[in-house]
Amino acid sequence: MRRIFIILCLLMVWTESALAAGNLGVLWDWQAPGEKESRLVQREKLPGIDVLSPSWFIIENAQGKIKTRHGSVKYVRQAHNKGYQVWALITNNFDPKMTSKLLDSPLARKRVIAQMEKLAKDYELDGFNLDFENINPADKDKLTDFVQEISKALKTQGLIISIDVTIPSNSGYWSKCYDRKAIAEVVDYVMLMAYDEHGAASEVSGSVASLPWVEDGIQKTLQEGVPEKKLILGMPLYMRLWQETKGKVKAKTLSMAQADKVIQEKGLVPVWLSKEGQYYFEYQEKNNRYRVWQENRRSLALKASLVNRYNLAGGAYWRSTLETEDVWPALAETLSYGK
Repeated sequence: MRRIFIILCLLMVWTESALAAGNLGVLWDWQAPGEKESRLVQREKLPGIDVLSPSWFIIENAQGKIKTRHGSVKYVRQAHNKGYQVWALITNNFDPKMTSKLLDSPLARKRVIAQMEKLAKDYELDGFNLDFENINPADKDKLTDFVQEISKALKTQGLIISIDVTIPSNSGYWSKCYDRKAIAEVVDYVMLMAYDEHGAASEVSGSVASLPWVEDGIQKTLQEGVPEKKLILGMPLYMRLWQETKGKVKAKTLSMAQADKVIQEKGLVPVWLSKEGQYYFEYQEKNNRYRVWQENRRSLALKASLVNRYNLAGGAYWRSTLETEDVWPALAETLSYGK
């Protein structure tokens, strides 16, 4: 018990120090299929980023078996050497039927927790980020109980537990499945995924995360009972290129560098939209209209300023490799990291 108490105290000191120095910065790190290892921990430490959350673990069946995609002790040790914490991301694979069966089984839930305990030790993790999405709203209470069970068990190891939630909306499987207040009571941090205002399957073109929509999402989440000291604002490092053809719309994801390349190649001059807090550009090609609500250092800095305005715990970013390098110093300055 003495060892556990010391670990918990050290983690409390680290968390308080990070917040005292500014806002906590979390970067989701997604390793593409075919990549042998992430390049993120091989470069200089990013300003304003305290935590890396690599997408490593998937609950792949209703019996609670966890599949490891890219787990690496080398990654964690490199991250620690650079001053990062590592909260590995674990997902339910966005499978509502499997998740429902899993939540109905006390044995499967215990099996998940036992594996998470072992993974934390094997990979020398500092915590987990729970990315449980697309869940039947009828399973809301069971989900809360499961998160409580995970948190209770893993905190005895001194691990930090965070969970991703969507902005409150009328969507059953993507929003009403969360009891945000109850979940916030049992985890260390709640990561608000304030993006996909217009998702890839949207029937109309639009912004991924306009400033008013993001702010409204923060307000609704706080109103649902998530304490500001636990709420971390998730922001997009991507946007979408919308193609409109004869009334039909389809989209593909653009990185910041790809957007800059389109602007250069097409000779475009983006227009600043003050209400949306973003640049906008469009062009015509082969009877198609292409539209982009651009995310860049200016739009992200405006969204990050909401962290200060609402006294939130910090900012998180989906995901690494989609950004341009000028983003990090702009965010660090906005959020007063290290001051």
